[in-house]
Amino acid sequence: MLAFCAYWEGRVRENPNEFDRYVSEVHLPLVAKYPNLRKLLYLKGESKGGVTPKYYQSFELYFDSWEEFEVAKHSSERADAVVDAKKLEAMFVGDIYHVVYEVQDFS
Repeated sequence: MLAFCAYWEGRVRENPNEFDRYVSEVHLPLVAKYPNLRKLLYLKGESKGGVTPKYYQSFELYFDSWEEFEVAKHSSERADAVVDAKKLEAMFVGDIYHVVYEVQDFS
């Protein structure tokens, strides 16, 4: 299995509630349409003791293989989500990192 992850390091420029709503109601439903997507997780950083987390949020997309990931990567559904992601990036101050992992389940 393969995991494609996006880590959003930083903060929302102006309105975190509106940003979070947009992520949940607009952006992630677009991502959920990727072909061959096995699982989609949204991880939201939580403040603790007044300390803001380094990563505001992250997305994890799971695929059964590199080949299935490649199909999703070149799909029209991903192209739509990439265009939409530019709107999110404009509302965000910081860096976004993308990492691909090979997943090994040890449960």
